[in-house]
Amino acid sequence: MGWSFHGNAGKMLGFALAMLAAASASLVCSALAQEGRSVTEASAATQAPAPAPAANQPSFIDAVGRWWEEGAAKLKSGVQSAQEKLDKLGSQARDATKEATGAVAGLPNARIIAARERCVIAPNGAPDCNAAAATLCQSKGFATGKSLDTQTEQKCNSGRFLLEGRAPSSSECPTQILVTRAMCQ
Repeated sequence: MGWSFHGNAGKMLGFALAMLAAASASLVCSALAQEGRSVTEASAATQAPAPAPAANQPSFIDAVGRWWEEGAAKLKSGVQSAQEKLDKLGSQARDATKEATGAVAGLPNARIIAARERCVIAPNGAPDCNAAAATLCQSKGFATGKSLDTQTEQKCNSGRFLLEGRAPSSSECPTQILVTRAMCQ
């Protein structure tokens, strides 16, 4: 018959056995030190019958058993607490998924369109990608739209700088921002 322990139960059993071995060795060494006997005298004395412990004194085995039961009770309560937390987390995730699904279902005619529309430059000099998203969506038959994704690229007017072996200037290759995905309604 083979025994197999995994996880915390195996660790606890190993710890209990190590504690038992250490306590036994400690008891033997302290008894020898107190009596001042040698190891050979101690082995001769171990062959003689030892007096029985008093009935009302708890033995070392009782203490280890009690420690083992307390450890098992703590482990059980810890596992139950973790299970309750996982159940609560699962419930929260399920509720959040229902809410998100309801929000998307509330947009019956919303579609995500993938295309490329150049963002125009606003009067303050910044690119206006919301206007580009609206233009993109209107070209696909929708009333309005919001930008979801953009891309930045340089568009060069000529390749003359390549022939000259130099880096392009900002006037030769201006930077453009494009809306690549928009949510249209």
